[in-house]
Amino acid sequence: MQPEKNTLEIAITIFLFLALSLGSFAPAWYTGALHHKLGVRLPYSFILISGISSVVFFIAGYLPAQSAIHYLPDYSCIAGQLIVLIVGIKLIAEAIRFNPEEKIVLIDDRQTSLILSLAKGINYLFIGMGIGLCYALNFYSFIVLFGLEIMAIASGLMLGNHFGLKRSIRTLFLISGVAVVAAAIRSIVVQF
Repeated sequence: MQPEKNTLEIAITIFLFLALSLGSFAPAWYTGALHHKLGVRLPYSFILISGISSVVFFIAGYLPAQSAIHYLPDYSCIAGQLIVLIVGIKLIAEAIRFNPEEKIVLIDDRQTSLILSLAKGINYLFIGMGIGLCYALNFYSFIVLFGLEIMAIASGLMLGNHFGLKRSIRTLFLISGVAVVAAAIRSIVVQF
């Protein structure tokens, strides 16, 4: 593998991780704001549960894709980036339909934290699958993903708790989806 290609793959992967973390920041903000409004203690366990589940789902998509890469040698990266593109379009559609009054959930126990983390993990599963069909990642990539998730969720909870509900935060969902779509389209174009 050429060094400049490897550097580009790392940059695209980190960009996708940042976009997904931005998508985690927004719901964490709303959760923190709701907990503040109701006077309920912040769900600090949610930070760890959600961070771990995101990485586990990402790895659960990444490893099988890395195993299947040998069966699609010529088109594996295009197939992977099409999967990432579909997830990005899904994120954009969710951002457009997002209504905070319907989607904000009070996280008052670990079971609710786990259910929300599992629901969010589906995006990470498919992003992991898409990246797995394109790039070989090292262990540090997973640590970066975990760190970004922890920081995004923790800062979202704290800022939401401090500043309250802001409808403008929903645009972060949209930015997250657009960033994922842009990265996927860029990677698909480079393949041709």
